[in-house]
Amino acid sequence: MGDERIYRVVFHLDEDDDERVLLLFANVRNLMADIQNVEIEVVAYSKGVSAFLRDSEYSDRICKLIDDGVRFAACSNTLNAWGITSGKLVDGVDTVSSGVGEIVRKQAEGWAYIRP
Repeated sequence: MGDERIYRVVFHLDEDDDERVLLLFANVRNLMADIQNVEIEVVAYSKGVSAFLRDSEYSDRICKLIDDGVRFAACSNTLNAWGITSGKLVDGVDTVSSGVGEIVRKQAEGWAYIRP
């Protein structure tokens, strides 16, 4: 019988550097290919939030990953500080009160933490 446990992983994105964002997508895809029972959340704050915007070059990739069950969460503190409304985010991207707080909560719940 296979491994029945559920793995939970939170990814951290706080940069808008193309290399970093593409590495994040590759890490998520590789993880999904390697582990079938995985729950993934990608949390962005600071400059990382720009990757989650509708007009971002990454919006199609994000939509595909959302369709595949990956949760994306943008920091409300960053959105408020930059005057960005949640309506400017890719459809399906959630908001959380604090990106850092979300990562801390996930780690306290036993989620593995990855910063590509």
